Amino acid sequence: MEGVGSEPNFDETDVSESDMIGLTSFMMFPVQPHAPPYTKWFRNDKSMWEIIGEDHLVEYSGKISNLIETFATGPFPLHKGLTERISMSELHSYDPLEGLNSDTHTAPALYRQKGIVQVIYEKDYRFAQPPKMPTLSATAGDGVVILTWDNIADTKTRDPFLGNVNDFEGYKLFKATDKKMSDAEVITDGYGTPMFKKPIFQCDKVDGKSGFTNFGMVNGMGYNLGNETGIVHHFIDHNVENGRTYYYAIVAYDSGASTIGPGIAPSENKIIIDLDEEENVRAVGPNVQIVTPHQLAAGYVPPSVSLSDSNQTVGTATIAPEILAKNSLKEGHTYKVKFSVDTLRTIPYYKHGLRYVDNGFFIYDTSNQNTLVYKETPEQYTYHNLVYRDTLGGYWSLKTGTNLSTDIFDGMLLRISGIVDEPQYDTGKSGWLVGNSPIIIVPTVEESKYLPWDYDIIFTGSDSAYVGRVNSRSIHDETGRRIPRAEILNHQSFSFYVLNKSFKDSLGHYEMMDLIAQDMDADGKFNLLKDRVLVGPVNEKNGWAGTAFIIDFRSVLDRTNLPKPNDVYYITFKRPFLASDSVLFTVHPAGKLNAAALKSTMANIRVVPNPYVATNAMEPAVANYFLNQRRRILFTHLPAQCTIKIFTISGVLIQAIDVNNPADDGVAHWNLRSREGLEIAAGMYIYYVKAKATGDEKMGKFAIIK
Repeated sequence: MEGVGSEPNFDETDVSESDMIGLTSFMMFPVQPHAPPYTKWFRNDKSMWEIIGEDHLVEYSGKISNLIETFATGPFPLHKGLTERISMSELHSYDPLEGLNSDTHTAPALYRQKGIVQVIYEKDYRFAQPPKMPTLSATAGDGVVILTWDNIADTKTRDPFLGNVNDFEGYKLFKATDKKMSDAEVITDGYGTPMFKKPIFQCDKVDGKSGFTNFGMVNGMGYNLGNETGIVHHFIDHNVENGRTYYYAIVAYDSGASTIGPGIAPSENKIIIDLDEEENVRAVGPNVQIVTPHQLAAGYVPPSVSLSDSNQTVGTATIAPEILAKNSLKEGHTYKVKFSVDTLRTIPYYKHGLRYVDNGFFIYDTSNQNTLVYKETPEQYTYHNLVYRDTLGGYWSLKTGTNLSTDIFDGMLLRISGIVDEPQYDTGKSGWLVGNSPIIIVPTVEESKYLPWDYDIIFTGSDSAYVGRVNSRSIHDETGRRIPRAEILNHQSFSFYVLNKSFKDSLGHYEMMDLIAQDMDADGKFNLLKDRVLVGPVNEKNGWAGTAFIIDFRSVLDRTNLPKPNDVYYITFKRPFLASDSVLFTVHPAGKLNAAALKSTMANIRVVPNPYVATNAMEPAVANYFLNQRRRILFTHLPAQCTIKIFTISGVLIQAIDVNNPADDGVAHWNLRSREGLEIAAGMYIYYVKAKATGDEKMGKFAIIK
């Protein structure tokens, strides 16, 4: 074997190293009579050798008929033990006849294909490949279909044609109601020929590549790369009808190659639905799902998810897990949400004085050795859940002003609401826990962002319940203005004290905040009804760390309206999560059959359509007109385990259907055939349904009109 190891893919001599003689012979001629001496027939070796051995290229100009085409390269010597490689490309295109019939024989579509094939040849047969094929999963519900797919395409794709780069760009989801997905093929090429399927959903990377390509055009049409939506791996289709079968396919596509030759159009995965001669589905590709949405079974109790009662977080956003695809749930598993924190600035010598943001989060399956099942970081996030802000030196944080939704993981997603980028005083949740008095709390504009914790102001019956500790002359008010020294009254006695309820020390005690009086009436004395009280922590050097908020009693008319002993005022802020915060939630399996709900739901059992007139939308389309229509009607709101008996109006049993559905499936189809396999006649019929678990019964009637 010659040149082993030279060629990247075939272990042979590269095409650039070979001596190519090209196409030496081409002929096209009408089929000759199949009779001796069989001239120009393949069984006549001598005749065929003379045809392909001639060194000429003959253009056919005769009449349109049944033609034979021969083309060849050679002759060339083929000595014993010698191996020769032969490369051939067969191209097919659709070009306008006016161009083909012109003197210049223009065929732009064919020429573009030839250019692409030439590039492939010169690249040693390394074709541009679509991304790895994703695997699609589907969960049917009541008037809804939930579709999910894995991330193998966006994480594992490598295209050897482009130097093993990951050229994945996005996903397209197609939907149809027939097995050949023809009703999705509504996009035409430049000649008006249906050629492309219209997706019901598309998502793509946020990478600056969007809109239609202007290279690798297919009959005048570019490829839609998307609108910079961000990558997700689920879609919820509400535009469905119960009992009707739908065909879904997910394809991953790349961004193409605009700089190679005339440009190579983006490529996408194939959609495979294999049908037999009777148009029954024999097999489908991993990126295809066939789904029939349905009502939930009578008495069915779906799986649920609950937050742990032990969740105690400093962060105040609301986290709500939501079940999407119950078929993918890991029942009984507990998950933990943790947050990544970026500390932007700190207060010196005080460990709880920090300006921070959440710039990502992680979800772990604690029931499976704390396996990481999902994450969002500045390097990888869903939708636009993270944003970059150019203040304070620039930083990433969770997006505010909207409810965030994660991508799907283990059949669930998280919804996060109430996110803040910087702490905000929570007027709605702050207030009196015990008692009432018209005091005013004034948070500082800047320093409170470093001290946004939970505080209790606890009032006592002692005038010296707390005595100020710090002797500070550098203190700022709510606007950030430095308070003149003459207004600062240190070491005053107060009838109340303030606790930081967000943190405990090593002994389990809450931190006691320091209090400093501000002399508002400039009399040099502290008067609770005329002055204000500044609240802040003491740092490690026994200094004032900063002003968290100010307590103003000046709106209190007299001392009889002051807070009473044991009154408590609660102060809180909306704030991001800390790295020490954890949110736990658990997935619970479907509950036991609810007998009461089963009985009440069975009262809603219906036959759809009723009356049945000739056909309905639930019946599968049949393209082959030699095949009979496949009739069907639907029974709804059934128990998952039941029997259905169908009688004529005179009481003759026509058919008995034994329903053994999955626990959540509450429908059953009937093909309108009797026990003998014959189509039933038009008329009125009686149905009788009996639940296997409880024995509950339901009777009704329906009509068949053909």
